[in-house]
Amino acid sequence: MKELKGNSIAGGLAAGRAVYITRSGLEIPQHHISEQETGSEADCYLNVIAEAEREVEEYLSRLTLNSNEQDIINAHLEIIRDPELKDIVLKLIKKERHNVAKAIHTAFEQTILFFKSMENEVFAQRSIDFEDVRNRLLRKVLKLDDDPFAMLSSETIPIFHEIRPSEVSLLSKAGVSAYISEIGSYTSHAAILSRALNIACVTNILELRQHIAFEDSLVVDGDMGTVIVDPDVEALEYYAQKLQIRDLIHQKQLSLRSADAVTKNGRTITLSINIGLPEEIEKVAELNGDGVGLFRTEFLFLSRNNLPDEEEQYNIYRELAEKTAPYVLTIRTFDLGGDKLSHLIPAPREENPYLGNRGIRFSLSHPQVLRTQLRAIIRASVHGKIRIMFPMIIDVDDFLEAKRIYQSCADELYEEGVEFDYEIPIGTMVEIPSAALSSDALAKECDFLSIGTNDLVQYTLAVDRNNDMVNRYFIQHHPAVLKLIRATITNAAKHRRSVSVCGEMASIPEYVPLLIGMGINELSVNPAAFYEVKRIIRNCDDKLERIIKNFDFSTSLPHVDDLVYRSLKPYYSEKRTTL
Repeated sequence: MKELKGNSIAGGLAAGRAVYITRSGLEIPQHHISEQETGSEADCYLNVIAEAEREVEEYLSRLTLNSNEQDIINAHLEIIRDPELKDIVLKLIKKERHNVAKAIHTAFEQTILFFKSMENEVFAQRSIDFEDVRNRLLRKVLKLDDDPFAMLSSETIPIFHEIRPSEVSLLSKAGVSAYISEIGSYTSHAAILSRALNIACVTNILELRQHIAFEDSLVVDGDMGTVIVDPDVEALEYYAQKLQIRDLIHQKQLSLRSADAVTKNGRTITLSINIGLPEEIEKVAELNGDGVGLFRTEFLFLSRNNLPDEEEQYNIYRELAEKTAPYVLTIRTFDLGGDKLSHLIPAPREENPYLGNRGIRFSLSHPQVLRTQLRAIIRASVHGKIRIMFPMIIDVDDFLEAKRIYQSCADELYEEGVEFDYEIPIGTMVEIPSAALSSDALAKECDFLSIGTNDLVQYTLAVDRNNDMVNRYFIQHHPAVLKLIRATITNAAKHRRSVSVCGEMASIPEYVPLLIGMGINELSVNPAAFYEVKRIIRNCDDKLERIIKNFDFSTSLPHVDDLVYRSLKPYYSEKRTTL
């Protein structure tokens, strides 16, 4: 049994067998085997060779091929039967203690590199033949389908180098309860979706491939950020008890379903949820939430080879509006960048896409994409309570330019005789320091403001939220960030505009009292955090507001740490001591 330590980006607990997921190329397990395992690994290799040989022979007998095609297939058959290669692989397994996949990869790589080093077209083609055979054998050893997700089930723990947001939903559909990612951050879109879909994840385990073999038995503890490899009986009993405790806590949380999100001193807090996939809308009714505070529509583009047209988008927004009613469905227009849509819309490569043509900038530079979306949203507004907000707005001029396109679409639909809500609230995300500093002017023009803390922290502190090398600088309660949040709240109140927090800060228990004490009356959280956030809200009182009101956010970070750790500790849980 081995215990591996990493970072938790999504809590939860699950057990299963390890499966390596690859998209292009093959991810080779790097672990060494014991002397006792050399026999079974050698047998595995010989069986794979025999199976591959049968398949190629059947292919040759079943199909009518011309002479060139026959030569290619026969060349592959010769490579499979090559006794010298076979001896090298078996030696690597028995003498060097390589696992079978690593042995095949190492043996073939030597030959492939030899042919590639020769500046001759014939030999270059020969290297490709060896690569094809190598990959055929490796896919059999690793039991990889052409669709790497086809092998997944509730009994598997997939392992990624880095997971994409679109792939998280595929894990959910396959019944996967946990996964491991070599790299990843707490505030990445993939992590946000993982928490929303209750899929545990541990990331950033050092030399992960040296420790976990294909089909190893694993326990993933997303709460503690640990992975247990080949757990013994004692470990299995411990985690079985822990799972029972989690179930009991969940049952207790369910008792909050019918309770109101009201503080002890009578402040009602609107508690809605964030969604990224249409199927997540069922969570509103399941949790008894106050609607959707953020629908990340850019996820409609993921894993697609074409842009969703107006009719397709309209049907999605209409269904979501109907299922959310009588509560509000807040639709954020596409938060996309040219780098994310390179396969759909030609765009030049950007050195720094986070500071480039993304969010509302991308939409304004591709007005037809924005117009198609806005027309679909406006048409759907008659089916429920919809409001629209624009991402990555930097100031009031930015907002007004986007709103003019909205008004043009509304006028167009009116002339076409289409029925819609003529008073759809139009708001903006506050996720750039300039937007927070311009919140007075923005509040005059916007119907509502919503603070996206993930990007606000990133841009305020100049720290890439997806870069593990600098994640210690991603401090959501940094005084500079809190001052911008406070300024936004103050300016919104001045103009009697509602302001919510829809970033991950709203879903982290330790920050909930802080935000409420600062004057936030609307929180939009990931579904997995909903009941815990509601419990904390119900524990807040008027003393909390006085603590925050009298606190000077101009002081240093240690003083703010003191505020969060000590002054607010009674409001979340006596057991919580760190952020």
